[in-house]
Amino acid sequence: MRSSHPRPETLDAPGFPTRAATQWDVTLTPAEAPAPGAPEAPQAPEASEEHAPGSPETEPAAPEDLRDPTGTGTGTGTGTGTGVSPLLLRRVAGFHASGLRSARFLWCEDGHWAWCRLELRHPARPVVALGLSPIDGPPAGLTAREIDIISLVAMGLSNREISSRLGTSIRTVTTQVERLLKKLDQDSRAGLSALAVDRDLIRLPIPGGVEQRSGIRVLDIERHSATASAVAVPAARRARPAGRDTVRIGTIAVAGAFAADGRETAQGAALAVRDINALLHDDGRSVEHVLVQVDPLDETSVREGLAALADADVDAITSSYASALSPGVFDFAADFGRPFLHTNTWTRSVDAVREDPRRLGHVFQTCPSETAYQSALLAYLKGSSATGAGGAAPRLAVIELDGYGCAITDDTFEARAREIGWTVASTHRVGLTVEHMDELIAGVLADRPQIVVVSHLGVETAAALQNAITAHSPAQLTYHIYTPSVPGFARRIEHSGGQVIWSTVTGRPDDPLGRRFTEAYARAYGSPPGRSQASAAYDQVRMVHAAFSVTGSFSPRAVGGYLRESAYRGINGAYLFAEPGQSVSGYPYDTVDASLSQPTLTYRLSGEGQQILTLA
Repeated sequence: MRSSHPRPETLDAPGFPTRAATQWDVTLTPAEAPAPGAPEAPQAPEASEEHAPGSPETEPAAPEDLRDPTGTGTGTGTGTGTGVSPLLLRRVAGFHASGLRSARFLWCEDGHWAWCRLELRHPARPVVALGLSPIDGPPAGLTAREIDIISLVAMGLSNREISSRLGTSIRTVTTQVERLLKKLDQDSRAGLSALAVDRDLIRLPIPGGVEQRSGIRVLDIERHSATASAVAVPAARRARPAGRDTVRIGTIAVAGAFAADGRETAQGAALAVRDINALLHDDGRSVEHVLVQVDPLDETSVREGLAALADADVDAITSSYASALSPGVFDFAADFGRPFLHTNTWTRSVDAVREDPRRLGHVFQTCPSETAYQSALLAYLKGSSATGAGGAAPRLAVIELDGYGCAITDDTFEARAREIGWTVASTHRVGLTVEHMDELIAGVLADRPQIVVVSHLGVETAAALQNAITAHSPAQLTYHIYTPSVPGFARRIEHSGGQVIWSTVTGRPDDPLGRRFTEAYARAYGSPPGRSQASAAYDQVRMVHAAFSVTGSFSPRAVGGYLRESAYRGINGAYLFAEPGQSVSGYPYDTVDASLSQPTLTYRLSGEGQQILTLA
């Protein structure tokens, strides 16, 4: 069966979600009650009378990669006829017997990996919410064997005991433990154990099982699963229970040529969901995350991705710049009617919201607009000490993406450049890919510019252009717009005696919030985030969840009203949608109030890393 979700073939970081989470309500019944398949199967709890926007009527079928193709029930699949394996249902029964209210752990069965979340729906009702989010491998850059090792270390087992369970030598286990200590920057086995618990790296089923009380939730679930007598019956239909509603947030991650940024978006959003759910108290609203990967240049991919969000009946959508590259995304968001948060910097998107608030009042741009890019570039040029040959005015050449609404060289650019003593020697508009790159760069450099500006190109194309510039003129100064915020850019370029300067209108400063986010992201995914989209996506999810929580409503009008009337401080700065266009102001080009805006950041990139030159 073909999945209705876009294929995630370009998003392949280990532990990266490959499909949207699937949820079930699992009813626990005494062992003597009728088994699954009896005529009167337990039904899901009834919905409250007031059906909230976003309440799902029917859950999607289980993802194909978590099904048992043999029908024997040995995979994380169809042994029960509902898409949940007997092994996993046994852990649900163990969770219920343990007395826990919620838990999250890694699940691995028949080589398929997933994040599993369990939550008791109500203390007086034996119904457990089961959420399963497939991932494409072990998380945090670890191997399957390393996950087994760290899980058994967390149990307090010695190397000899671990080797016995895994059927390998003590020496091999010792080597693997030492490698884990180094890989995860820990000094002791106790540190490994604490990290495994803190980062949910203990996987179930545990090799060899758990017999003794440990005080660790996941291990208690495993221990109780061996003796739990209740029958766990999953229901394909589920409704929001009154008194503890969950917020379903959809995230659009760009794929195709923009997959590196899409990975940042998806992982930043997923980290926010994890943090929100980990901090919940009894009356808090948990988050269900629906992730779709969309190639904005592929109409089929866009159509399937948007259909997946509609089918999931999400309560809000977060996105990066998919709507800038595919008008269909913006139109869908307008008609869907739920809060839509994006980082598309097009000025015309802001104008559309301002001109038609009745249709677009639920659309929020969570970053400043593209005009700040031009202002930041001109500010850098004004402060530059560059001089032209023979005392002439310094010159710049521009290479920019054509046809997607992100041009830097508008009708005013050359005049504004002349006012600060610069001459625009040439402008070259290119597509997403560039043929005859050497010829292009030879022509650009023939004008002997002091600075070459490269604007809004994809990572691979921008890095290839940078390398061609370096090959032709090793000392050439270049100024990139946005693209070096993606981690893959720095890895792809060849550093020389020249300089790479770049700017972004929404980025992660090196302040305490930024550093804490960077550390948390690196712990979760094994490498640090880029400078823009990961933290932007994190902020979007936390901000919209706060709106749902504070208002206590699923009404787009109520949630949108809260977003418009409240300020939110996130990783990338302050979010205030006070103006009719509902976009964030940039400092200092849109506002002089640094406390209620986002700073335009300018960086220097070299072989030694990234350095912030200005916060404006």
